[in-house]
Amino acid sequence: MYKRCGCNRVCIYCGYRSVTCNLKKIVNKTYIFLLLIIFSCSTTKKVSTEYSSANNISEFNKFIEDFEKNYIYLTEKNELWKCIKGTYSEKVGQITTKFEHILFYENLLNELYDNHIHLNTNTSQSYRLDTPIYVTNNNGKTYLKNVWQTQLKDTIKENVIGAEIVTFNGIDFQEKIKDFTTICQNKNDKKVREWIANKIVAGKRNESRVLELKLQNGKTFKLDIDSLKLREEKFALSPSIIENKSIGLIRVNNTLGNQILVKEFKRVIPQMDSTKALIIDLRNTISGGNTSVAKPIMGIFINEKKPYQLYENHKKEYLGYVKPNKLNYNKPVYILVNRWTGSMGEGIAIGLNTVDGIEVIGTEMSRLAGGMKSINFKNHNYGFQVSFEKIFDINGNPREEFIPKNYVEQTRTDTDEILEYTIERIKTVGKLVTDCTSQ
Repeated sequence: MYKRCGCNRVCIYCGYRSVTCNLKKIVNKTYIFLLLIIFSCSTTKKVSTEYSSANNISEFNKFIEDFEKNYIYLTEKNELWKCIKGTYSEKVGQITTKFEHILFYENLLNELYDNHIHLNTNTSQSYRLDTPIYVTNNNGKTYLKNVWQTQLKDTIKENVIGAEIVTFNGIDFQEKIKDFTTICQNKNDKKVREWIANKIVAGKRNESRVLELKLQNGKTFKLDIDSLKLREEKFALSPSIIENKSIGLIRVNNTLGNQILVKEFKRVIPQMDSTKALIIDLRNTISGGNTSVAKPIMGIFINEKKPYQLYENHKKEYLGYVKPNKLNYNKPVYILVNRWTGSMGEGIAIGLNTVDGIEVIGTEMSRLAGGMKSINFKNHNYGFQVSFEKIFDINGNPREEFIPKNYVEQTRTDTDEILEYTIERIKTVGKLVTDCTSQ
């Protein structure tokens, strides 16, 4: 871009005049070439070499090669993938900026309706990866199923559980699903439609998120999702002893990827010696974590080496094992889970679910499928996450399909129903054990 002044054109970015005017009077001809390279400014829009059609296509082909080589769920989504390859190969040559590049591949990956797959970067128009509510569809309508009640700073004024979502930012919600940016998906498929509905309420990073709800009592209520502020946790975990010091409670604060959590468990577990049962709250593990943190913690609650997950990749199947920790808690343990129990949190839940004396209580989890690896794009310094191996419990059930036997349906947002249910269950089980012992 230039500011014009007679025959002089001055680049508003670099401050240099056009070569065709006064520049010749200032520098010699051999230096002009270097200045053109360093300070080139143009009045016409040009596509940078990086985003030439040839480079775009070459990078796209490498992306397809890498994705097909690694994505473990390709067989299940083969027909969808054929459409994705064909459709997006025709559009990739049109990319002219980094912004367009990111949105192009985000849209492509969204076609697979898999929350575990995403880019390692974003733009202001990218969809968020999560939100403090979860919605489901039924008979052509969308309903609010769950709220992240335990992590909200303030209680929502109305009970929004079970409310119908009428509009999103003033637009009919079913029309929003219909107009979602994906091309190849069957938007009438139940799983796809639910995934899209939750992507819509997660919203783009640069847009507001106001839902018009029709509550179960018939009233209309506007829910501004951005007004739902989450608690900021200062520590790796939050321990307490409740119910007349009979029940221990350890709340993990989204730190399953932090080695400090292992040290904190070692510090806190001895304080629970006097308790009759222990509750491990994994309902704030949305960011997942890694096995180097999870396995030492799981080892506290077993007495011998045990398998906890089954893995399947393109080369083999194998079991993941946990070894007992020197520090041990051998009384009843209850694991709390919900829609915001993610990835490694899900792994701990299904791993300990098969251990005697341990129960998992709550709802469906985040349902993040597979073990992940990161791959960079050919021409960029960022990349994408892809599932390279399937994960099952030791009985061969997919981790993402796990539902606790002790299922707690959320019916309200002003109280912690899962914790209340767990405390009552501990008391009931304890009473049964006491009664049986006394007979």
